[in-house]
Amino acid sequence: MNELRIAQMQASLLQPEFTTDQPDLQSILALVYEPLMQWRRGRVMPGLVTSWEVRDDGRAWLLTLRENILFHDGSHCASEDVKQSLERMQEAGGSFGMGGVYAPYLDPLSFEPLGETQLLVKSPSPTGDLVDIFAAVYVGKPTGAGEPPLGTGPFRPADYVEGELLRLSSVDTPGHDPPFSELTILQIQSATDRYNALLNGQADLATGLELMPSIPHDDRLTWRKSTNTLSVTGFLNGYEKPFSQPEARLAINLAVDVDAIINSVWPGRAEPASTVVSPFHFGFPDALRPYGYDPERAKTLFDTCDMPDELVLRTPLVIPDRAPQVAAIIQEQLARIGIRVCIEEEADRPKYALDTSRKRIGHMALFDSSPLSAYRVLQEKISSQTQGPWWQGVVDCRADQLIDAAHLSVDQGKRREAYSRCLAWLHENPHWLYLYHPVKLYAHRAELSGIELDHAGLIRLGSAQRRRD
Repeated sequence: MNELRIAQMQASLLQPEFTTDQPDLQSILALVYEPLMQWRRGRVMPGLVTSWEVRDDGRAWLLTLRENILFHDGSHCASEDVKQSLERMQEAGGSFGMGGVYAPYLDPLSFEPLGETQLLVKSPSPTGDLVDIFAAVYVGKPTGAGEPPLGTGPFRPADYVEGELLRLSSVDTPGHDPPFSELTILQIQSATDRYNALLNGQADLATGLELMPSIPHDDRLTWRKSTNTLSVTGFLNGYEKPFSQPEARLAINLAVDVDAIINSVWPGRAEPASTVVSPFHFGFPDALRPYGYDPERAKTLFDTCDMPDELVLRTPLVIPDRAPQVAAIIQEQLARIGIRVCIEEEADRPKYALDTSRKRIGHMALFDSSPLSAYRVLQEKISSQTQGPWWQGVVDCRADQLIDAAHLSVDQGKRREAYSRCLAWLHENPHWLYLYHPVKLYAHRAELSGIELDHAGLIRLGSAQRRRD
């Protein structure tokens, strides 16, 4: 049997409509269910939908499916199945007990199947960004109670032991030629244990190895890395001083030495950030560079602002990983220019997420931004018109205008240019403390080839194979 054994932090099979940006779980969803479209290096590419046509200035989208798509039981996947999946996603939940983040985008839409292979999506208002939402829609067909829905991907579930493993078997359907007949995904929480599983022959591939205390060098393995689209950031409280003042928001970005944080906490395993999204997001300006450390200018700017006696910096213990270490370094760096920082730690991560969504962040809170869609980041975290779940009170009329202009650009080239202008503005006029993008490390047995971890952290098997001696 041609089997690939993958050791990763999570091995759960979610309902396809469940909202998650967690890459381990997204990898599994993509293998079993397939998205309507898929992200590749900041661009939306075909998935189940092979082409699309924008009509009526962005108020209607005609989606055309691949020919002869089959569910794992051999039944055809048609436009009606896609419609039902979209409707289920309108009601789906999300992580940390919160609602599904896609409901606000999907609720205004209506879906009309046109024959077996086309679906007309109508919106009451123009939008150029529905492709971003479709890339998160996985199509499934419900089965009996207690059974996972049927998918259309290259693999189907064969065995599942909660908390231990998920075994997937390949399917022989049109459009798929899986390089392995079976995938066994092992849930191993510790990065060191995942590495040891590689060494002792329990696994062929292990992800998330950047979390190991130190990175070993072993010639028996092939080591790979990929800068991630995730942004680790300091959310700033824009409701009150000092960070309701633009000068203070710029000052904090100049006062924090991000390179020093990376060298201390993540040596060789992170890249400095320069705006609200990563260089692999749609519309990222090629010329954009991180600020660099300039404490003298930072102090000059802070001196023009109304400052409290001390700043309150909130941090979770996990997610972002090693957040308390990052908080301690920020505290020490700000002390150099005379700014006192009080650190408040929160051990309950779901509570911390809820607190952040309810704007209970002190003056600043360490958080992460995971959506692959620049549109989602701007709508949910930056726009003062939308005032989404993670918006922290910064009112920036120019940013709002640029977000609207980008959102309404239907032409792909003009839409990219519009997002580029918006992201450049948010570099010059920051809403957050921009910290870094993690570098993800993975390793596999030397005889394997063709396996990649993309910038979103998803496993891409491509033409993966075992080399024969």
